[in-house]
Amino acid sequence: MLKPMLKKRKFNSLFAIMFMALLFVSCSGEGEENENNNDGIRSMPVETVTIETGNFDDYIRLSGTVEALEDAIISSESSGRILSIRDRGERVGRGDVLARLDDRMIRSQYDAAKTGFDLADDTFNRLEALYADSIISTQDFRSARAQRDQAKAQLELTEKQLRDSRIEAPFAGRVEDRLVRNGELVNPGVPVMRLVNSEKVKILTGIPERYSGEISEGSDVIIHFSSLGLEPRESRITYAGNVIDPDTRTFTVEIELENSDERIKPDMVVDLQVKRTTLEDVIVIPRTAIIRDEEGTSVFKSNSENGRKIAELVSVRTGSTSGSLIQILDGLQQGDEIVVAGMRTLSIGDALNVLFTETNLERAVKLRESDIPLVNF
Repeated sequence: MLKPMLKKRKFNSLFAIMFMALLFVSCSGEGEENENNNDGIRSMPVETVTIETGNFDDYIRLSGTVEALEDAIISSESSGRILSIRDRGERVGRGDVLARLDDRMIRSQYDAAKTGFDLADDTFNRLEALYADSIISTQDFRSARAQRDQAKAQLELTEKQLRDSRIEAPFAGRVEDRLVRNGELVNPGVPVMRLVNSEKVKILTGIPERYSGEISEGSDVIIHFSSLGLEPRESRITYAGNVIDPDTRTFTVEIELENSDERIKPDMVVDLQVKRTTLEDVIVIPRTAIIRDEEGTSVFKSNSENGRKIAELVSVRTGSTSGSLIQILDGLQQGDEIVVAGMRTLSIGDALNVLFTETNLERAVKLRESDIPLVNF
């Protein structure tokens, strides 16, 4: 009784193994049919673009540093003790008092100089009338005039010293730093505070000397504020230097920007796209479509065979590059369809299963919108 039961179990186990093997073979064949056509040609999913000619703005990509258009370290022009000084963060107008020095000694000197000048001026005026009537000598008249002039010079000097005891703002701005405190004694030339007006800023960068004939004042610039999340802003170069830095082999350019909300901070780093030129009626494609090997550069082009799109590798000659785009000088013509995504697993002769297609100009617009410059020359 036991032997028939064992035989039956062995038979059931063998049947289960055979069933799983057949199922595995069936599934394997089904997956192979999804990848290959009936004639054995692989069908690969790709994205393509159809070539059209258009204009191509050629940019170079740089990093720049923001500076406030007005940024100064304010120093004292007189000696004295600080009686009052503005706090950090305070906004002031041009001519407003930033700090006051103890002016008691200077004011005493001014009062004495004023009295001396009034006396000398009165004496000179009386002697001038006598000199006109030839009552006094020419020497006495000239001596009175010299005394009057000396007293006037002394009065003007003390007036300036009195004005210098009040440190005034040379421009409207914001107090960014206080370098002295109330009660401290300062001397002429000692820094007192930093005053910054960042409602208008400038961006400085260096242009490689090889572009000196293409980039100048008035050249277009696109500015990207990656750290702020602001929309890119378009501007122009407002200043281009004529001197090449011997260390960096660049010349300095400046771009001025309005910054009324003061979100752009001095010393901030920004990304720049500086326009070199506009090429007309050219072919541009995504750089990702380019395949480079020891034989040069090439792209996968769609070639029609028996109603199907077959991958064909064609050599191309490239030109200018700008971000994610590259110019094609030779090898493609208008109307060609090339692969821009899915090339990594693609081989010559594969059938193309085009999942998405558009023109190269439409793709270029999308790439421009998402392109952030990262390269620093």
